[in-house]
Amino acid sequence: MEENKIMSTTELDWTSNKVNVLNMEMLRQTRHPKNGAGEPLGGIYHTDFIDAVLERANNHGLNIGIWEIFAAESGNRNLPGVIRDDDLEKIYGINNIKAQQLNRIYVNARITNYDDDNYTTNIAIAYHQKGIQVAVGSNVKICHNQMVLGTKDFYTATYSDRGTGKVSRKDSPDPRKVIDLVDGYFDKIGDRVYEQRKLIEKMKEVELTTEQIYIFIGMLQCMRVAIDTKQERIRQQGVYPLGNGEINKFTEEIMLRKYDNKVVTLWDMYDASTNLYKAKSMEIPNILPQSYAMAEFIENWEIKPDTKSYIIEAPRPLQIETL
Repeated sequence: MEENKIMSTTELDWTSNKVNVLNMEMLRQTRHPKNGAGEPLGGIYHTDFIDAVLERANNHGLNIGIWEIFAAESGNRNLPGVIRDDDLEKIYGINNIKAQQLNRIYVNARITNYDDDNYTTNIAIAYHQKGIQVAVGSNVKICHNQMVLGTKDFYTATYSDRGTGKVSRKDSPDPRKVIDLVDGYFDKIGDRVYEQRKLIEKMKEVELTTEQIYIFIGMLQCMRVAIDTKQERIRQQGVYPLGNGEINKFTEEIMLRKYDNKVVTLWDMYDASTNLYKAKSMEIPNILPQSYAMAEFIENWEIKPDTKSYIIEAPRPLQIETL
C-alpha cells in the first residue's frame, strides 16, 4: 500500500522539538536501542519488532504500511527518550540521526483492507524502556485517532502497568510471543473492526443529558484522585483514562461541542478523549494504557434501549463506600 510520505532528513533536533516525526528509513539509520547491559531494549530492537509485525500482517493478506513514527524525548535522566553519542556526532555532525539512540517511539501502521469513507484500521506500537505495547483498532481518517473501543482484547503488552490486568513483570513474555499474539489478532481483525464500527454508530445515537455529562466528567476525576492519592483508605490500583490536565482539556472540548452543536453524544465523549491520546500531547508509555482504560470505562456504561430513546446507566468503577 502507499505509505504516508514523510520527508526523510538526516537530522533530528531535540532542542526545539520534544517530539519528532520520522519514517522507517530514518529509524533504520539510528543506533540500535540497548539497555545498560548492552542488550536489545525490551529484548528486541524496534525495527526488528516492527518488521516482524508487518510481515505477519502481509502473511494474512493485509495491505499494511507505516503511516508515521513518533520519537520523543522523555525529560527523565534515568529513562532518557534520546541518547546521543558524542563520538559519532563528531563524525556525522550535531543532531545527525546516525548518532542518536531513540528509546521512545510510537508507530502508526495503517491496514486499508476494511477502509470506508470515515475510518481506516490501525495497529499502534509503543516501544520504550518499560516494554512494548501493541493495539489494533479503527482510526478516524481525518485525525487518525487510535481507538480500542470494542477491540480491547486486541491490546497486549510485555509488562503490567499498575493493575491493567496485563502480564506481570516476572511472567513477561518474550517479545516474539507478543508478535504471535498479534498474529492471532490478524485472524479475526475483519469481523472485529466491523463490530467496532457498528458500536460507534450506536453511540452516535445516544444523546447525553447535561447531568449525565457532569457525572461522566466527575467520575473521571474521581478515578484519577483515587489512583493518585496517598490516602490508603480510598486508594485504588489501576490506570485512569485521563490525568488532571487532560480532564481539563477534555471538559473544555465537551463544553465547546455542547455550545456549538447543542447536543453531546456518547460518541462525542469517546471521540474527544481520543484527541488526547497522541504522542505530541501524552507520554508515549501512557497512550495505550490510558486509551484502554477509557474504552473500558465507556463500555461499562450500560446502553438500555426503551421505546423512544436510550437511558445511560453509569458504571461504578470505584468501590469506595464513602462515595
